[in-house]
Amino acid sequence: MGARALPEAGPPEGAGRQREIRGPAGGGHPVCARDDLAAGHKAWAKDRKTQLPFPGGPYVLLHTLSHLLIQSLSMHCGYPASSIRERVYSDAAGERFGILLYTASPDAEGTPGGLVQEARHIEHHLSHALRMSALCTNDPICAQHTPGSTMEGRWLHGAACHGCALVAETSCEMRNDYLDRALVVPVLDDPGCAFFEAIS
Repeated sequence: MGARALPEAGPPEGAGRQREIRGPAGGGHPVCARDDLAAGHKAWAKDRKTQLPFPGGPYVLLHTLSHLLIQSLSMHCGYPASSIRERVYSDAAGERFGILLYTASPDAEGTPGGLVQEARHIEHHLSHALRMSALCTNDPICAQHTPGSTMEGRWLHGAACHGCALVAETSCEMRNDYLDRALVVPVLDDPGCAFFEAIS
């Protein structure tokens, strides 16, 4: 599928806005992430006067991938994206990670049997999600967005907008926060930070 192992070394040379971000406890494998994701969280926490910790690079990676899979399922099976929910599991210290997608709608649109059947085609959905997320309709503006930018105030988003990674807020466990396509697939502004390789 073009996945690569989580990097053991630091980010690629010349990647000015990138560094390693480990899980909240500093343990587990490092994930290449942008400095400005943590800086954006810090600015958001200061503005909201909250002590919530930054969930870490692995969580942002899985959360974004979850949204991309929800969109792929919706496009290919006819499920409304708003009837699919997510749960992201990220335990960097224990090196345990997972994504659960489930239906929260009891009517015919969201029967569990139909969604379970789609698990048999997960490779197809993953491939489609990665291919579609490599380029956003709002690129290069979306790909170049800096979470720490005070002008927009979108401190918890990297390369993520309504054109690519955001889903219905009822589907998202984090209200469409902590998303960045650059951690999942190569994007225009940060091609060296992605967990998956480009799919043509």
